[in-house]
Amino acid sequence: MVPCILALDDEAAILTIVRSTLEQRGFRVVTAKSLAQFRKVDAQEQVDLYLIDTSLPDGNGLSLLRELRKVSDRGIILLAPQRDEAEGVLGLELGADDTLLKPFRERELAARVGAVFRRTGRPVASLPAGRPGIDHEFDGYGLSLQARKLWAPDGREVELTTSEFELLAALLGRRGQVLSRDQIMNAIKGRQWESYDRVVDGIVSRLRRKLPASRSGSPFIRTVHGVGYTFAG
Repeated sequence: MVPCILALDDEAAILTIVRSTLEQRGFRVVTAKSLAQFRKVDAQEQVDLYLIDTSLPDGNGLSLLRELRKVSDRGIILLAPQRDEAEGVLGLELGADDTLLKPFRERELAARVGAVFRRTGRPVASLPAGRPGIDHEFDGYGLSLQARKLWAPDGREVELTTSEFELLAALLGRRGQVLSRDQIMNAIKGRQWESYDRVVDGIVSRLRRKLPASRSGSPFIRTVHGVGYTFAG
């Protein structure tokens, strides 16, 4: 089941960022703009993690935190304005798993959410098959050719150089087949090149460091000696 996140904030722009960022990473996101709406949505959904604004038009985020902690051990991240940093610290003392100061970056939001899921032992979202924008999936990772991004199983974005991205996309596009170094260089540069073994080997080496072994313990990119490389994940 895809993990569900309930975000409570009276700022529409914040809710838009939260929904877009986390849905891209495979989570299901439901939102509320008021405490009253939050209670209605929470009663209807099987929520795995809460994002709660400390300042609400009809209530108080810290009071809601206390209330939830009496009945639930689900993950809670407080969203606090920079001017209310003290409230964020108090929230941690009251049992919040983390505090995120607004405005925040998308990558920071995704990383904090993934970290809370790991700490609480709840399953982290994987990218569902056929999800719009995801062209290739492997072992919980998702690659988008349009966005030119790779997301890890915990929702964080894996930073890739242009060459690393193009090499990975080429291997995934012909998964299970062996690509020669000439074919890889052509995919990276967009035209035929002479075989630059060291260049290709260097890119593969860097990419391997960014992609730890699969859950089975096998490397994603395998060397076929005398020929080239294949994606085996």
